Amino acid sequence: MSPQRAGAQTIAEIKQRGIVRIGVLSELPPWGFLDASGKPAGYDVEVGELLAKKMGVKAEFVGTTVAARIAQVMTGKVDMLLATMGMYPERAKVVQFTEPYAGMKIILLAKKGQTIEKLEDAAALRIGVVRGGAQDIAITNGLPKSADIRRFDDDSAVIQALITGQVQAVGANTTYMININKIFPNNEFEQKLVLNEQWMGIATKPGQKDLNVWLNTLIDEIRASGELAAVNKKWIDQPLPEFPTKIDGVPFTVQ
Repeated sequence: MSPQRAGAQTIAEIKQRGIVRIGVLSELPPWGFLDASGKPAGYDVEVGELLAKKMGVKAEFVGTTVAARIAQVMTGKVDMLLATMGMYPERAKVVQFTEPYAGMKIILLAKKGQTIEKLEDAAALRIGVVRGGAQDIAITNGLPKSADIRRFDDDSAVIQALITGQVQAVGANTTYMININKIFPNNEFEQKLVLNEQWMGIATKPGQKDLNVWLNTLIDEIRASGELAAVNKKWIDQPLPEFPTKIDGVPFTVQ
């Protein structure tokens, strides 16, 4: 089967196949990662399992990276992305988002002794980010071109660079500290700034109205039932946030 034909266009096609192919991140706990047995796990994976169950098919999780995830859905290698996809207007020009199913803050992390009250205070530091991620965009746009921004392929590499001193600060999200505390207890890092609030939606190819409608209905259903709140509590240990009903430049439905 060619890549162009691999991705299903409708719910009926997915049900006929018996499998829904979902792109998830492989190295970003607690959102998407491989557990001790090598199986996909995390917030996005659990939402994907709920999705497959309610669709009456099996879930096939395809591991991807931040940089490669959009290509996975656009070339038909997966039917959709549950891959911590921040909902931004630039991305909405390429993929179709559903309404949000998760949220987090994009932040700057550095050592506790480092005084950073605004992003410009970090201009002289070596700053690590995931290449092409929301943190990369926010920090690149907010600092001079001369800033020393070091780009890595995934979140685990960014965290490792911070811990080893390769960088002095990192663009992060609010779950980074969960991971840092697990591998480096009693560390000296802390959140310095909130750069923006990020909402995540399920991403599909543009124009797939049938799939988009079904996914939005699913999100509404698992929010109302409390299933999504349970997933959020399990993996993020926080109450489910109040999702926005609209995001400028990011339609939740096929136009």
